[in-house]
Amino acid sequence: IAQLRDELAGAQKQAAQNTDQLARISAELEAERMAAGLVAMAGPGVLVHLDDSTMAAAATGTAAELYIIHEYDLRDVVNLLWAGGAEAIAINDERLVNTTSIYCVGSTIMVNDTRLSPPYEVRAIGDPQRLLTWLDDPRYLTLLRQRVKAYGVQLRVTQAAVVKVPAY
Repeated sequence: IAQLRDELAGAQKQAAQNTDQLARISAELEAERMAAGLVAMAGPGVLVHLDDSTMAAAATGTAAELYIIHEYDLRDVVNLLWAGGAEAIAINDERLVNTTSIYCVGSTIMVNDTRLSPPYEVRAIGDPQRLLTWLDDPRYLTLLRQRVKAYGVQLRVTQAAVVKVPAY
């Protein structure tokens, strides 16, 4: 009986150590999943609404491009949000991760190989004041701001108490 009790105590001690190790590994795995964008997140942040102009295009050909949102507009906004400390970003429910590409295909924009069309809603989780500071800085988004004034392209930024960003 004494020998069995010693074996039982040893097994329980080993199980406790394994449980601690498993908890530590689980916590590390969850942190890595969050960093990789594999976990949906929610928190304070900002919403950036981008849309084509509602004005009738006064020009055709190349000048007509001034009335629409382009992939470089989205990239510029996203880069500012990352620079401002965003923890997670999504465009129209497409979570951005380190392998995400944003590019133009015809009249649509591809994000994560998913075709998107306007309006575009960019959701970013992070310190809202810091993100707004970056987005409102007149040194950035100058061409987009000019097109907003001259051609009616839509850019609206709002602070939100809860922003939800889906998993990748």
